[in-house]
Amino acid sequence: MVRRTLVFLLAGIPGLVGCCNTDPRPGETEAEAPVASAAKPRPARCQPIGRDETVGKRSPSEVDLDKVLPFATEVGDGVAFEGGFAVGALRQEGEGTTFVIVTTNRDGTAWRTVSVGASHGDAEAPRVFARSGLLGAALLEPSGASRTLRLARIDRDQVHWGAELTQGTDESLAYDVALGPTQGVAAWDDVPKDREVGAILLATFDPKTLGKPSKPRVVTLPGTDAEMPRVVERPGGFWLFWMTRRPGAGADDTRYRAEDIDYRWLEAVPLDESGATSGTPARLGPTDGHVLGYDVASMEDGSVVVIWRDDDTPSGSAGGQLYRVRVRLGGVDGPDGIDEEHAGVGAPNVMPGWFAIADALGPTRLAPMAADGALTDKLLREEMLGAGEPIANHGNDLLISRPDGTAVRLFLARCGRAVLDGGADEAEERGDGGS
Repeated sequence: MVRRTLVFLLAGIPGLVGCCNTDPRPGETEAEAPVASAAKPRPARCQPIGRDETVGKRSPSEVDLDKVLPFATEVGDGVAFEGGFAVGALRQEGEGTTFVIVTTNRDGTAWRTVSVGASHGDAEAPRVFARSGLLGAALLEPSGASRTLRLARIDRDQVHWGAELTQGTDESLAYDVALGPTQGVAAWDDVPKDREVGAILLATFDPKTLGKPSKPRVVTLPGTDAEMPRVVERPGGFWLFWMTRRPGAGADDTRYRAEDIDYRWLEAVPLDESGATSGTPARLGPTDGHVLGYDVASMEDGSVVVIWRDDDTPSGSAGGQLYRVRVRLGGVDGPDGIDEEHAGVGAPNVMPGWFAIADALGPTRLAPMAADGALTDKLLREEMLGAGEPIANHGNDLLISRPDGTAVRLFLARCGRAVLDGGADEAEERGDGGS
């Protein structure tokens, strides 16, 4: 999975094109006839900076390059660090695939690609993580009947391998890694030998060498069916998030159902600097929810904004509601619905100060976000993003990943946060594009 979030693949719907009659009315000369009015084009919120970087080989025969094609380069989440930006990718090379880490400086003028080895079997793009000037990468690889999570420190062109954490044999590939001042934390989901449902496991390691791993331990309570962990640093420790599920109420013919009707909601627990739990798990939404995907981002005040999509409609249909909470040691603010008419169709993409969502009918939508997670402007389509997404940011400078056939195009964009006027925006909200 890219970003470990769910994105629906919906067929495009042709837009409606309006037309205006400019023929003279009876008794009216052509010069006096009304002239068709066109909405004033909306200024682009984002402008490119630096230069582009293409990851993977782009076939010259491809016509529609703004789509993800089979056997295309896969890009994971990005990260911002002191030196600039970084992202992990799984790149096709000949008959196989290779793990690579792509970095750039703060202004997008100097790109570097570092190979971290060949991929064997079922794998996803490496997950990058950072703290201050240290950049790390995590790779989840098959290892006999199980999987191994390998950590590496990236120092320009050098790869320094660290801890190797053995996982179980469940089907999930979800994991996350975060660094603190005294410990690093890795979390993943698995089915422990003494349980029948999924659980969240956690291990710590040295945050400088990425070595000296601790023995993994189960964090969630017995009976809690948990999956899809996320870990973020906070002042004095970390926050650990996961999705909890329980079976939905089934009818007599439940065994013939075609849809998953399980209930899913999010929970969070604080960890101290050593990675030990320092409180009880807090529920972030109702237990009868249907969370499809979520994302988290740390704010400057130490809180964390969590946004998820809740949808109980049949799979593949458009709809669902976006919800937002703000998690602090003092409690949980929310959940509050994001009452935005154009809330996209995929999982949310949250960064400090910015929010993005995929749009089945056009380019990805983007909006600035306040510290409490509230949107400070409309979710507007950004032509520059196309079908891509922002994957990391330094303030208003965003790292963009955009499909380019079997390759991926990376570039930086500088985005303005000012509230825009109406005009073309109002036409866009009507869906007529101002035509």
